Amino acid sequence: MEHENFKIEIEDEEVSDLYPDLISLEVELDDELAGMFRLNLALLPEQDGSWTPLDDERLRVWKKVVITAGVESDTQELISGYITHAKPVFDPDPTQCVLEIWGMDSSILMDREDKLKDWPNKKDSDIASEIFNHYGFTPEVEDTEVIHDEAVSTVIQRETDIQFLKRLALINGYECYVEGTTGFFRSPQLDATPQPVLAVHFGNETNVNRFSIKVNAMTPTKVAMFQIDRINKEILDASAEMSRQEALGATDSAGLLATGMEPGLVIIGQTVTTGSQEMTALCQGLFHEGEWFVTGEGEIAANQYGHVLKPRSTVTIKGIGETYSGIYYITHVTHSFTAEGYTQYFRVKRNALMPTGSEEFSASTGLF
Repeated sequence: MEHENFKIEIEDEEVSDLYPDLISLEVELDDELAGMFRLNLALLPEQDGSWTPLDDERLRVWKKVVITAGVESDTQELISGYITHAKPVFDPDPTQCVLEIWGMDSSILMDREDKLKDWPNKKDSDIASEIFNHYGFTPEVEDTEVIHDEAVSTVIQRETDIQFLKRLALINGYECYVEGTTGFFRSPQLDATPQPVLAVHFGNETNVNRFSIKVNAMTPTKVAMFQIDRINKEILDASAEMSRQEALGATDSAGLLATGMEPGLVIIGQTVTTGSQEMTALCQGLFHEGEWFVTGEGEIAANQYGHVLKPRSTVTIKGIGETYSGIYYITHVTHSFTAEGYTQYFRVKRNALMPTGSEEFSASTGLF
């Protein structure tokens, strides 16, 4: 087993003197939500009536925090953000008094002001790049192709910048988030190299403490949309019936339907788009969202796994039978440091079942 480690920096300085008072540390990373961190510190009464570290200026709100963690062979920055909340809790028992500190990643800077703004003659990807640049983030943006011609319709923003970008991302089937100093606006990276294998009930290779799976046959569905063209007054239609994203298994939801059974159908209503291209993009994005009919959650001890598991990437899971073993997309990881050690709680999803044959389950055995 490998040695676990973490480092907390506030305003670019490590706060190692606070470690003896640290009760717990959590970093929560999610593919849809802003990253969050939580620190629980013991509050210690002093003879002069003060409390350590209650008055420590480093723990004031809007201080910049960077948390790095991992094991000997794999240490990574988990989150870079700001303290947003402080909550001292004074228990009748002085030994149970706690200072709770929590905060969010740097995308919080983009979520503080509602805006009413028009974005004429721009692609969604152009808008994303411009907004990320405004906050000093390096844009990692995938082109969206469709230009919103102001002669037809102009994109109107009525929310904060990050809420606006997440809305545009949903329309395009993209993810939108900030990691470190980079702003991402792109499709899920399903073809990326998977993180090291997670093994469930696999003898000496086992590194997962618990794991459960749920299959929901109701989520996959075809998507259609109808709309009147504002210029020609013609009825436009668009639909999505086939996937354009990477399948993480050999059998998708359509391959599981009973003989004679058709996929479900959802018709989008009360949603305004600016033409056939955008209608098609919206239908396809929603079709892809419904494809994730397999979900799972589990827990690993970091020193057994030997790596830092992170969301928005893939991981191979084995030891759960041929049907369910294979590549999954990680949607959530909570990194938890307590007196018991470093634990990673994770959630995953999958848009197919059965291995494809290309997975690397094990260098030695290749078993499921």
